[in-house]
Amino acid sequence: MTGIAIPWTIPSMAAMDPGKKANLIGLAANFGLTIMKFVIGILSGSAALVADGFNSAGDIVATTIGFLGYQYSRKPPDEDHHYGHGNAESVAGLIIGGLLLATGLFIFLEGLLVLIQGKKEVPEIPALYVAGATILIKEALFRYVTRVGEKLNSPSLLASARDHRADVFVALTVFAGIFASRFGMPFLDPLAALVIGLYIAWMAVEPIMGNVGILMDKAPPELGQRIRWTVKSHPDVREVDEIRIHPLGSYYMVDLELYLDGSLSLHAAHDIAHQIEDLVREQVAHIQAVKVHVNPTGPRPSRNLYT
Repeated sequence: MTGIAIPWTIPSMAAMDPGKKANLIGLAANFGLTIMKFVIGILSGSAALVADGFNSAGDIVATTIGFLGYQYSRKPPDEDHHYGHGNAESVAGLIIGGLLLATGLFIFLEGLLVLIQGKKEVPEIPALYVAGATILIKEALFRYVTRVGEKLNSPSLLASARDHRADVFVALTVFAGIFASRFGMPFLDPLAALVIGLYIAWMAVEPIMGNVGILMDKAPPELGQRIRWTVKSHPDVREVDEIRIHPLGSYYMVDLELYLDGSLSLHAAHDIAHQIEDLVREQVAHIQAVKVHVNPTGPRPSRNLYT
């Protein structure tokens, strides 16, 4: 009896899309840190570490949203989305910013409540080890995800990277609060939780404002200047009249209006327009499509077609 081969394989991490890989690594790290912080934080009596556990639980949701947004944004254009689905990343980045803000306010209120009630228990040493491990893991994740996010110009990955960097400072605050509370100042542990909440809420401002800007068609001014220089480098371009940039998540759509010699034939002007489209896409990063409108220089020909 012969066996039946099942054509099913698991893709290796090396062959995986870099954005998807970064999201999955972040998701796995956040799962592990959440469990560790809640268990050790409760057993060791650290309000700051438990507060940071809620932060990591929020990170699981945020990373999942970022991952889904990244995946959906890669869908090709269809009859309802003529320019593709790129803004799904901006929506995901905006949601991540909102979750950061909500998490920060929640942690702040929890820390304030414990501080008002008065805290007398001193956290145990294991809480320090978890805070120290979090600092190292989150700093490594910040550097890695930032590198991938900048390479892909991914709003959702860059929002996640900012979340990782916030977690580094949060963990430093937790470590300092736990350490100080072991020297006769237990109130510093919930005070650290209070500071953590405020810091996370502040870190939410950039991804919220940045992704709102993308959704409102705000384009980097230096990008327009780079496109203008690139277009004017073509020897047949007389002048660049207008540049309009439409951001879509990690990439841009560009509309150009420029001047060519009015004596050129329609075929020649058409060929030059295509050359300029290719030139911009080759020399300016993250440009997905370029549309060129050509205006002629020189005197206009007579409108009387019969003379």
